[in-house]
Amino acid sequence: MRAKSKNIKSNLKKVDTHRIKKKEYDELPELTDKMFSQATYKVGGVTKTAPRSRGAQKSPTKVALSLRLPKEVIDYFKSEGSGWQAKMGDALLAWIKSHPHRHSHRKA
Repeated sequence: MRAKSKNIKSNLKKVDTHRIKKKEYDELPELTDKMFSQATYKVGGVTKTAPRSRGAQKSPTKVALSLRLPKEVIDYFKSEGSGWQAKMGDALLAWIKSHPHRHSHRKA
C-alpha cells in the first residue's frame, strides 16, 4: 500500500500483516436475505441495481447437462448473440420435428 501512505496516520505494515482469526469471524452477524434486499450495490463507486436471481422453476421444462459439441457449433450459436442456448434448443427441436421416430421405442 504505497499511494499517499504519508497522509494516513495508521500503521499500515501492522494492518497489512494482520491475519483475521476465527474469533473475529464469529463476531460478525450472519447476513440475511432481508439484509441483501436492502443493500446498495456499488461498483467502482457507482450505485448499481441489485443483481437478479432466479428462483426454482415452478414446473421444470429444461434439464441441465454436460455435453461435448464441436467448437464450430458452439462458435456459430454464440456468434448469434444473446439467447444462443435457446436458439440451439430451438434448432434441435426443429430437427426432431422434421425427423420423427419410425418406431414407438428404441433399444439403448
